[in-house]
Amino acid sequence: MRPRDYFPLGIAANAAFCNRTIETNLLLENIKNGKHTLLMATRRYGKSSLILHVLKLSKMPYVETDLYMATNERVIEAYILNAVVELIGKALGNVEKLATSIKQYVKHLKPKLEIGGKGIKLELAIDLATDPATNVKEALFLLEQLLVEKNKQAVLLLDEFQTVGVIAQGKGIEAAIRHVAQKTKNLTIVFSGSNRKLLKTMFEDENRPLYKLCWKLSLQRIAAEHYEKHLQKAAMTQWNVRLSDTAFQAIITLSERHPYYMNKLCDRLWTFYEKHPPLEKDIYKEWHLIVEEEKSDAIKEISLLSMGQKAVLLYMMQNPNALLTEKESISILQMASSSILAAVDGLEEKDMIEKIDGRYQIINPVIRYYVVR
Repeated sequence: MRPRDYFPLGIAANAAFCNRTIETNLLLENIKNGKHTLLMATRRYGKSSLILHVLKLSKMPYVETDLYMATNERVIEAYILNAVVELIGKALGNVEKLATSIKQYVKHLKPKLEIGGKGIKLELAIDLATDPATNVKEALFLLEQLLVEKNKQAVLLLDEFQTVGVIAQGKGIEAAIRHVAQKTKNLTIVFSGSNRKLLKTMFEDENRPLYKLCWKLSLQRIAAEHYEKHLQKAAMTQWNVRLSDTAFQAIITLSERHPYYMNKLCDRLWTFYEKHPPLEKDIYKEWHLIVEEEKSDAIKEISLLSMGQKAVLLYMMQNPNALLTEKESISILQMASSSILAAVDGLEEKDMIEKIDGRYQIINPVIRYYVVR
């Protein structure tokens, strides 16, 4: 394995996959035992890497569908129906032999078998007079019944699932998925997404259909001791010598253990210091180049905040132990307590901040650099 392969900016696989042992074991056991899971993580925290790592370990057929670009229920319907068709092919093989069973389990959908360059292909055509929720429910029920009939298991990954919540708003497709998911034994669904506030609303509000449907797993930053093992292994591969304690601490401090920025910083260090390990001053130099490189993106994200959100964000960073709605905070911010709380909600919804051990912090270390500065 090449040293730089330890620090991918995309999917982390094999030796590049760092720790996540607890999360891996929990998700793997859930999948093996048909327990649906909601996996939440802010952008670039390694959510996709974890899911794909676990699915590989499970050795089960799976299909991933990304709902991020869905704009209405018909588009969601199309994504899910296509995923069902693909998963039937992956898990059950020759669809021609399933024709009789498929027709038995559908009422509104119109199954078609088409001969193409890659053999016989299944299509689940819809009747536009039937609403998307009914079609989604029927397609998922069909998949489950076929799996049961053939004694097979499969996994359906619905990524950026918060999009469904925004569009369906607790009705329609959300309810259809609940109707099937609470009865499945052979089909396991992994819901995942990057907007934790919206996902929590979908799965924790007792008035929403998906309330208490599944296990919830929220990814946190990888602990420093696990990163140390990972980085020292890469260091021995590259230089045949360990990183110094001061160098390692500089990497941890600057990246704040944000998975994406940890990898980005290390990738630069392992690239530009081929002959010898970087010193502390070298690490600060490379970090400032990253900060400068991403300045325009960070400033753009900050500029999209309201004036109240900017004020609260800066106050949080300058006064990490302050209670936001106490008299002193209200006086300094010159904002009503309701406005402060609304600003905090907005910052969470935009995935700008997270609460760790009772204190808020900015998720992106580059954005934090420019806010504090």
